[in-house]
Amino acid sequence: MSVEPRPGRRAAEPAWDDEQTRQHLQVLVEGVATLAGFAQSSLTLRRDDHFEVVAAAGVEDGFVGTRVPVESIERELEDADEWGVWRFVPHDRASAESLAYSHIPDVTPLEGEDAWHPLDLLAAPVHDDQGRLRGVLSVDIPDDGRLPSPAKMEVLTRYAGLARTLVLLALEREELSQQVRMAAQARQIVRQALGEPTLELVLEACRAAVVSCFDAVGMWLTAFDADGTGSTTTSYAVDETYDVPPFDDIDDVVVGLARTYWADQVVTPFSRDHLDHPGLSPEDAGRLLGFLDGIGIGSVLFVPMGVGPECVGFLVLTRVSASRPWSDVEVEAARDIGRDLGLAVGKARQLELERAVVDRLRRLDSYRVEVVNTLGHELRNPLFSMSANLELLDTDRLDEDGRRSVAAATRGARRMRAVIDDMLTMAQVSDPHREFDPIPVDLRRVVHDVYEECHAAASAGGVTCDADLPDEPLLVPGDAEELHRLLTNLATNAIKYTDPGGRVTVRVARQDDSVVVAVTDTGIGISEADRTQLFREFFRSTNPAALARPGTGLGLAIVARIAARHGGTVDIDSERGRGTTATVVLPAWAGDVSPEPAPAS
Repeated sequence: MSVEPRPGRRAAEPAWDDEQTRQHLQVLVEGVATLAGFAQSSLTLRRDDHFEVVAAAGVEDGFVGTRVPVESIERELEDADEWGVWRFVPHDRASAESLAYSHIPDVTPLEGEDAWHPLDLLAAPVHDDQGRLRGVLSVDIPDDGRLPSPAKMEVLTRYAGLARTLVLLALEREELSQQVRMAAQARQIVRQALGEPTLELVLEACRAAVVSCFDAVGMWLTAFDADGTGSTTTSYAVDETYDVPPFDDIDDVVVGLARTYWADQVVTPFSRDHLDHPGLSPEDAGRLLGFLDGIGIGSVLFVPMGVGPECVGFLVLTRVSASRPWSDVEVEAARDIGRDLGLAVGKARQLELERAVVDRLRRLDSYRVEVVNTLGHELRNPLFSMSANLELLDTDRLDEDGRRSVAAATRGARRMRAVIDDMLTMAQVSDPHREFDPIPVDLRRVVHDVYEECHAAASAGGVTCDADLPDEPLLVPGDAEELHRLLTNLATNAIKYTDPGGRVTVRVARQDDSVVVAVTDTGIGISEADRTQLFREFFRSTNPAALARPGTGLGLAIVARIAARHGGTVDIDSERGRGTTATVVLPAWAGDVSPEPAPAS
């Protein structure tokens, strides 16, 4: 009989992935059957908790790939007679357990003490260098119906040695192939995880897979701070009850090793059998070994991480036992992962710096808003008092010089009031803490109101104003007061910088999911150099014709801030001497609102 399972107990997957290896093993079992004079032979290899038939000769189809429990084969071999490297179990000692899993040929035994019985077992166990049972080579049904002669046993013994060589080579190739697949999978998973925005999320997305692919029990990763004065350590273990060890005890050793190994591009295992490493003194090696013993770790793979010439941290993969060494494939894969995770650390550092800059700018912006608000209100009160007193003056009783002085003071107070109003408005629309709760605003009506308010000033300056408004409402989500200020600034700018006889036209239209407002004038225009700075606070044009007209330099900056608060954009198309078109694009309101009557044109 052969100690393999019946054909009904099939494996879930093919017995061997490598076709070349499978063919070599098939030739082996066919050769031992033919040259040693047996009708049947088979080779069974250990797979975790079971043995699996990987090659067979002289048996029915479907036998390869079947399984048998490990314990059944081990007990049968323990009770066998030793025939050199082979083991023989006579039929009268065959156990019921082994019979339940065995292939029993349908033959009639011959007469005589040396006759072969269908329930006899002849098998050669295959052990590796560590003495572990890795496979079994079995033969059955001798051609002459007799127990093998000494000459046949010599042939069988040679084939048993050949079987051991081929089986161990095949298993080594299989393990190497598996390591290559797992290492490639680990690299791919890490690279996919690099899309996460923070180092913590990168590790959360890949750490379990990395530990599994490297057949490790855990890992820890230490990322150095950007200034080099500290570090952050993240640990992970398959066993959730694992206590996080006090890494501070060995930080001075491993940090130095990480920098040295990154410079030399070294990835190295460390265990009791591998204590001698460049840059590691015997005293420090003893400290590391004591640390690992204290946390129940027998072997680690130390992987430096870096970006360019800079070491940014290190990764440590852990195994409980050093009996399975870290392969060259695993070392190379870990080197690549160290580079990838180094990029993640560099990215996290950059994001941290950017967040710090953004936070600092927000604080500065809040402080500026607070200062402007304070100064604006402190200046507004005395300015109001001064303006009121100027209005109360009886200029009829003043001489010509006195009247000119009062007029100049009144104009100055008016300009100062405009500056203060613009500063306070700028502070309001720039305040990051100011609430913004948009409601549907009919931009058509806002434009109409602005047109009505600016028409008198335009007429006084000899400028013609037109408003091209649709009949239906054009709703946008926003703040009506801020939108009114935005359009007022654009309209007054257009009127102010248009000479008498010129024209200002305001158009409002729906464009897909947006509402577009265009303010066009035939004024003095803006040079290309000035257009790049239009939205900078307190910027005044370099054009002498523009400088001759009063302004605070805040009007367009306020327009840009309000447009941004409303999720919109503002664009200036202009050429010096040929007029200007300011275009504001705002998102249209998506809700349902009852229509309003169109304003009178």
